[in-house]
Amino acid sequence: MAGTRAAHRPPADLVVEHAAELLVCPPQGDGLGVIADGALAARSGRILWVGPSAEVETAVAREATATVLDARGKLVMPGLVECHTHLLFGGSRAHEYQLHVAGAGYQQIAAAGGGIMSTVRATRAAGDEELRARGRERLRRFLRHGVTTLEAKSGYGLSTEHELRLLRLSAQLDGQQPVSIVPTFLGAHVVGPEYREAPERYVDLLVEEMIPAVAQRRLARFCDVFCEEGAFSLEQSRRILRAGLAHGLRPKLHAEQFAAHGGAALAAELGAVSADHLDRVDEAGIAALAAAGVTAVLLPGADVFLGGSDFAPARRLLDAGVHVAISTDFNPGTCTCQDPFLIATLACSYLKMTAVEAIRGLTCEAARALALAGEVGSLLPGHQADMLLLDLAGHEEIPYRFGEVRIEAVVKAGAVVFEAADGGAADARGAEKERR
Repeated sequence: MAGTRAAHRPPADLVVEHAAELLVCPPQGDGLGVIADGALAARSGRILWVGPSAEVETAVAREATATVLDARGKLVMPGLVECHTHLLFGGSRAHEYQLHVAGAGYQQIAAAGGGIMSTVRATRAAGDEELRARGRERLRRFLRHGVTTLEAKSGYGLSTEHELRLLRLSAQLDGQQPVSIVPTFLGAHVVGPEYREAPERYVDLLVEEMIPAVAQRRLARFCDVFCEEGAFSLEQSRRILRAGLAHGLRPKLHAEQFAAHGGAALAAELGAVSADHLDRVDEAGIAALAAAGVTAVLLPGADVFLGGSDFAPARRLLDAGVHVAISTDFNPGTCTCQDPFLIATLACSYLKMTAVEAIRGLTCEAARALALAGEVGSLLPGHQADMLLLDLAGHEEIPYRFGEVRIEAVVKAGAVVFEAADGGAADARGAEKERR
């Protein structure tokens, strides 16, 4: 009988065992699925089995060359999913930050020709290799902060040529390093500089030329719009997102960041994957998001960076049944932070989310915001074997260790791609394996 049982054990090429806590982070429910003295087995980059370490030997057969990670005294959790970033851009807006410090508002700086438009000028002027090099370095830092999947928006080109270029460069970077990149078209970030006096003509360009070109080249999964005063109106946003839907690009929105004007309701109307920011969302907008199953992506780093005191109503969203993800909003103007664990602390301190809610917000709920809830963000059989080993004994330590969460190892698709002990030498090995 023992031989029969052994014959039916699936072979594993990766085994992680004896985790003080293993966090499953299941997409359904509202908990973390904590397994004490937990273990996990994977093969060919996919999880085979998860459970108590005492059962791993009867559950799987270890291949002779299997990688075995002893997680004794460590916390094991899914790789982080960064569901809102503006990865590729040129230049710096450090001088604008000092204007914020002196009292200038975000929209005031933008109206004077700064803000997004200053980054558009710098990005257009930068060469492809400069942008790729900057992107590679940013991705390396994200990986060292535990990110294994990352959404990258365009939006700093604002012409057909330059938007396609940014999406093409993102696709190139996706195959050059371990972090998986999910591309989003954000040509509707603000009106392009050549159309400042004719915004409807820019909307025509988006609908009739840019979106079809992006879709034809399969350069993006989502179409995003900055639906806000000074960017795109509700009707303009609706037209752009419907055009995206007609070309197979699922909608996302930057909504209700500065005022409540119906962006959340539009996200619900169109079945958007996510509505992001939501600092000023009202009760009607919250109800609409809950009814439509739209994920709310909250970005407290941007509020802190800009010195704001009113934060997104996370508790009201959660109490209404809205799925809530959190993200860095990494960008050159309103949040340059690349540490999602630091954002978890801000979510707890300012949004009053619990540790469990914040951790889910960085993992399974962030995966939901990218329509990847069955693929990443959870440690479940069939999911990609993306995970972190943290030098922490319990999950409540994650937001408590303000800016000091120590990552011992990052595993991407079953391969160790970062180890703190070797100074990150696994980065290169992991990137090489990804290319193969």
